[in-house]
Amino acid sequence: MRSFVQVLAVLFAFAAAGAAHTQALFAPPEGDFSVAFPKPPTAQARPAKRMNDVAVRRYVDQEPARAFVVALEQYPEGSLPPSPNAAVYDRLLRTHAEDSSSELISTRAARLAGRPSLEGTFKDADGNVEIVRLLMMTDCIYRLSYARAADLEDSGAAVGVHTSPVSSSRR
Repeated sequence: MRSFVQVLAVLFAFAAAGAAHTQALFAPPEGDFSVAFPKPPTAQARPAKRMNDVAVRRYVDQEPARAFVVALEQYPEGSLPPSPNAAVYDRLLRTHAEDSSSELISTRAARLAGRPSLEGTFKDADGNVEIVRLLMMTDCIYRLSYARAADLEDSGAAVGVHTSPVSSSRR
């Protein structure tokens, strides 16, 4: 049995300048993280069907011009590097750009759950913007994303960044 790991999940809370923005703490039934969402998210899951499959859970709060997403990818034990470095995170972001047919326009060092991570900003052919922050921990990859339509005015600043401690155990 693995020891409990403290995880802090952070969700980017962007809004147009001057907009009031309230958030509610959300924790999935699995109890492996918690995060502040603007409104309760919808859950989507694709469980692993075989031992070598990757299980994926996504929690989405989406409106016509913007979306907040927390995705958790559960890999088979020992599949991910035990100590991911900047090159691993950079490769994940570049793969995301290829998979989403977008351009990775910038990266920056970030922290998530008190751990080093990498944040990437993407733009697609229509001018839509997505910001993704990644954290690889034991056999999981956490992806926190904020996407907005090209025509949505961006204040250029976060209204708030919210954190919540969570205990996680993997057996």
